Amino acid sequence: MCIRDRLIEDYYVGGIIYFRRNIESLKQVSTLSNELQKLSANKRPYLPLIISTDQEGGRVSRLAGGTHFPGNMVIGASRQSSLAGKAGGAIAGELKAVGINMDFAPVLDVSNNPLNIVIGTRSFGGDPLLVANMGVAFIKGMQKEGVIACAKHFPGHGDTAVDSHLDLPVIECDRERLEKVEIYPFKAVIEAGVDSIMTAHIYVPALESKKGIPATLSYSILTNLLRRKLGYAGVIITDCLEMKAIADNFGTVEGAVMAIEAGVDIVLVSHTLDKQKAAIEKTIKAVKEGRITEERIDQSVWRILKLKEQKIGFKGAPVSDYRKINKEKEEKIAYEISKDGVTLVKDENNLIPIKNNYKKVLVIDFPIKKLSLVEDDIEGNNLLINFLRKEEIKVKYIALPCSESELTLPEGTDLIIVCAYDAVHNAYQVKEIKKLQSTGTPLIVLSSNPYDLQVLPGITTFLAIYDYSSFNLEVAGEILIGKYKAKGTLPVTLKI
Repeated sequence: MCIRDRLIEDYYVGGIIYFRRNIESLKQVSTLSNELQKLSANKRPYLPLIISTDQEGGRVSRLAGGTHFPGNMVIGASRQSSLAGKAGGAIAGELKAVGINMDFAPVLDVSNNPLNIVIGTRSFGGDPLLVANMGVAFIKGMQKEGVIACAKHFPGHGDTAVDSHLDLPVIECDRERLEKVEIYPFKAVIEAGVDSIMTAHIYVPALESKKGIPATLSYSILTNLLRRKLGYAGVIITDCLEMKAIADNFGTVEGAVMAIEAGVDIVLVSHTLDKQKAAIEKTIKAVKEGRITEERIDQSVWRILKLKEQKIGFKGAPVSDYRKINKEKEEKIAYEISKDGVTLVKDENNLIPIKNNYKKVLVIDFPIKKLSLVEDDIEGNNLLINFLRKEEIKVKYIALPCSESELTLPEGTDLIIVCAYDAVHNAYQVKEIKKLQSTGTPLIVLSSNPYDLQVLPGITTFLAIYDYSSFNLEVAGEILIGKYKAKGTLPVTLKI
């Protein structure tokens, strides 16, 4: 019996999360979902599993074989809430077809800290109203298709410079600012009827008087603020308790009990079987010893049952069929988002369009290295190379770092396109781009993070694509050759 079966058979778990490592193809994951639901139905007839994943689009895309949708900041740059709604609905349709009935999306964190290494372009932007409008539309689109949406990470992870996968971030601002900025989008989606909200492993002194207690474990934040003041009656779920912000400071197992005491309904322990079992057993012990009341458990059980009844139903084991996915339709939506979102931030020397203006183009990129423990699924930049070559543009491609001690430009190079990836967090990229700039050869920076421009102040042509998903790269290529002009509007404020 495999690990998942043992948890369902022996511990009656009511929810499963898929990561990218669990998904090989649409057919495989659809079959897996059906098997899990049948196994659960054998133990508890008519009580289906919540099967979840993080399908945000952009940097965080789990569904192998599905459409790689652009991420939130591309949607934010389009300034069109209708596209956010289409994205939510289309993502939900693909997930539902493979048996995934809950998506840990959208991210409602406001991007107001350039040094934020874990949120960044996963946010819709730096304006709370923009984030709220896009978030509400995305959630309505998703929930209309019958998939459970989850707004994250309450009360707001945008203004941090520490990755909670690695340590405990602290937000040092007053309550008035928190309510106007970080909490504002969550208020909006609560009023719009969001199904669930995920907590953030961040310490917010203005909201929690006990030193070092993160939101996930805070009664003041989850019960007094979220439940009572904001009036939220839906399901609260933790971010994974194996993240170091919790595991290193409280322990995953003790953290599970503390989270329930704080007001959490669903505890997420995503990786280790022993910790999953221990968290269940310690929770049971806490109830038996009176640390947690049965009434408190019943409150969460009823919220979860209500959600399952509304979104999944109690008519037997749900059955998925991956063949219901209409990729042609979904890809059109993804392309539409990219076309309206990719942003030409500056082009002071009119280097774009490049077609017929330059005979030998050098494209340089950097090996994409994961900057956090988030399971990013980022496609390679070769898609851009292929597009330009189809347009009969002579392109030389180099990936840095190369074996040469110093990069020598191929003879005759009259334009350089650099594909930067979070250079704001990568001093090596900044150094190499500045070297290229010093050659005097016309230079275009194509970037996955608009904040890169803050560490590259001398760049005269900067094209923000926000993430290296396939349709963003296609649109970038079309803008470069002059097929049309970039339509996106920068959704964050840059200090340049």
